[in-house]
Amino acid sequence: MSSAENPNIHRYLDDAFADVSMNAELRDLKEEIRSNLAERVAELTGQGATPADAAARAIDEFGDLGEVISSVQSGQGAEPLSKAATQAQAFAVNKVTPRPGFVIGTVILALVAVASLLWFILILAGSNPGAGDAGTGPAAAVLAGFAATLSIGAITAWSLRQETSQDHPVPLRRALGYGAGAAAAVAGLFLMSLVVLAGMGLLFAGAFVLLGAVVIFIKLGLSQSNRKKAWAREVQRDYQGMDRFSQDPVAAARFGIYTAVIWLVALALFVWLSFTAGFAYSWLALLAGLVVFMLVLARMLFPSGEGSLHKSKEK
Repeated sequence: MSSAENPNIHRYLDDAFADVSMNAELRDLKEEIRSNLAERVAELTGQGATPADAAARAIDEFGDLGEVISSVQSGQGAEPLSKAATQAQAFAVNKVTPRPGFVIGTVILALVAVASLLWFILILAGSNPGAGDAGTGPAAAVLAGFAATLSIGAITAWSLRQETSQDHPVPLRRALGYGAGAAAAVAGLFLMSLVVLAGMGLLFAGAFVLLGAVVIFIKLGLSQSNRKKAWAREVQRDYQGMDRFSQDPVAAARFGIYTAVIWLVALALFVWLSFTAGFAYSWLALLAGLVVFMLVLARMLFPSGEGSLHKSKEK
């Protein structure tokens, strides 16, 4: 939906700038605000709101426009703002405050996840496969793992559905996909840990579920579009990243896949060694994973021949 389809936005901006002596900077500000409001209205109408309600909510969320105009006017005649100051001003204009319901809900879910994890660890620490105690047996371990899995999956999906100052919310289907991937990863780790209570079969089942989670994340990551808002993209264009990942998205995606494979193998080896050779040696799997990860990171960030290429450019 274009700004031309939002007469309420036009009226709001015209009234706000009615008594203002316009110059090029204020005109740019007005058009930038118009664009941001139009984007927000399009998001809200896509969620089912009427155009009038969406425009009213977008204007209400924007806050006091008079303060923004005054801050720009007070800087007229002074030295031009630095990039850092301009970016800080843009952030203040587009700031989005987290919703109280989301904050309270995520705190509760996080507490449930932590409590379930502690319960699960206590069950494993005092594990007795033949125990019949409902609070310490395999059924209790499954219940604790299920609660933690659901909580972490819900936190992931719910967080991605939230609008932030810099990012648009992730579409519902993709957010649910990320939540399912996070839940599958946690479920896989819990299944691998249940080998203490139920035998080695769950080790392979957990590894299979964990591999599925990795596939989900890779698929979603490679198809992810840019969530950044217009003002944040403008800031990114002003800032030229010096690392390779900022300049080469393909290399960044490849590194993400390498990282997932490295840590999947390291975790599987850690669990396997824990029950075959003991904890005295199993930690070496995690250390080896860290070493390989750092070597791959160095190789990806600083590929061979890059130094000579920069020297030739300088000449």
